[in-house]
Parts: sequence; C-alpha cells; structure tokens
Amino acid sequence: MHYERSAPSRREVIKRSMQGAVAAGVVFTVGTSQNLDVTRMRFPVPGLPKPLSGFRVAFASDFHHGVYVPAETLRGAVDTINALRPHAILLGGDYVTASSTFFDSAFDELACLRAPHGVFSVPGNHEYWTSVSKYRKTLGRTRIVDLTNRGVALGASSAPLWVAGLDDDWGGGPDPSAAVAGAPHGACRIAFTHNPVTADELPPGYANLILAGHTHGWQVYVPGVTRFLIPSSSMRKYRAGFYDTPAGRMYVTRGVGTIGVPVRVWCRPEVVLVELAAA
Repeated sequence: MHYERSAPSRREVIKRSMQGAVAAGVVFTVGTSQNLDVTRMRFPVPGLPKPLSGFRVAFASDFHHGVYVPAETLRGAVDTINALRPHAILLGGDYVTASSTFFDSAFDELACLRAPHGVFSVPGNHEYWTSVSKYRKTLGRTRIVDLTNRGVALGASSAPLWVAGLDDDWGGGPDPSAAVAGAPHGACRIAFTHNPVTADELPPGYANLILAGHTHGWQVYVPGVTRFLIPSSSMRKYRAGFYDTPAGRMYVTRGVGTIGVPVRVWCRPEVVLVELAAA
C-alpha cells in the first residue's frame, strides 16, 4: 500500500526550526557552562604600600570532588591556577561532597598548586558534614596551610599583606578577632572564608577585600526564576560577583565543581585572580 506524505506547511517548518534552535541553544549553553572561567581583577587599595603593588592572589572554592566531579576537574583547575603565576593561593573549602574517602584524591591534585608565598585553606560546610578531622589530617600531609581562624603576613616585612582565614559559618565557628590577631596596624587585609554570609558577622571595615564561595552562583541560573527556588535566605542574598558590605568589599566566586545534578546553566565554573594596585 502506498502513502503520499504531504509537504509541511510554512507554519510547521517555522515551528520545527524554532524548536531545533532552542534545543541547540540549550545543548550549547549546558556544554559551554562547564568551561572554567578565569576572572581577573585589578583591585585598588587606598594607601597600598609600593612593595604590594602588583601582588597577585588566586582564589578557588567548591571543588566538590566525588562521584560526579572527577579528579581531572580539579587537575584542570590546578593547572589553570598555576599558569596564572600567583604570589599566593587561597582555597575556600568544600573539597568533597558526600564522602570523606575523596579527600585523599582531592588533595593529591590540590597539593600540586604552587605559589612563592604559599597556599592556604579554610574548610567548607561539606568538610564538617563528612569529616573535618579527615580533612585536617589529609591537609596536614601537604604543604597547604590550614588558616582556619588564623592570619598570616605575606610580602615584604616592612609592608605586609595580612591574609585572614575564617571558619565556615554553617559547620564551624568563625572567629574574626583570632584571624587578625597580630596584624600590623594599617596593613592591607584580605579575608577569605567559605560562606559569604560570614561577612554579615564581621566588624565594619574588617578587610579591604573578602573572598567567599559556597553559592556556586546558584549553578543553574535562570534570571528571575532561580532565586525563588533557593531555600536558604543567605544563599538568596549572595549569588556571585561583587557586593559592598560594612565589613568590606566582597567577591563571591561561582566555584569549580557542582553538587547534585552535575550541570551548570548560564553559570560557568570559575577561579579568581586578584591583582592589588594602589588607589
């Protein structure tokens, strides 16, 4: 039996073309959203001592190594950061997602980070939710320095940069005073932590720059929609990018890995390079 197929109408052709374009756009968006961005910023600091001008600090957070985020993802981030040749590297926590067994392979990769003034770390909530003791034990086998509620002076001794590491707000207990104990009066300060809501608990003028992660930039970002699907008010308050807080200017990174569904939409993973400059 022979059937003749009628030619599609002009309306049907347009409809199918639009459907194909939308599908292709979604595939392209999801695909390119996995590519790691490098966000470079020149950060002006009033009264910055001349020896610190040009000092470069790299920041990365939310690696979430596990079943859906392989070691190769961390390796790519490490290679990218090392290629930036930062003077110091800060790591903002959430190295694993659901199992402490991944700490070993996570820090096998992160131990390859190199910076002349050191690599420093604070924990995220997932370190506390899996095993913060395993995190600290594994970290202790590397050259990465745990800076939880501690500070360190970097750069020239006559004009140091003070880097303050703050504990996670959800799982631990940030101690702002301890993190700046010993900081020289008037020194340029960079504070880093996992959860950006920590900035709301800091004294006014606490740091010239605060670096945080935790939010993943909401991971699947649909303007005007995603906000209403975020259950936590603190996660809704800070998504990604710069925010002015009483404690200081804060940058929230979109992070490296993913959690839950291993997909990002309109929210590419990110590492950050900050170059200090005199204002």
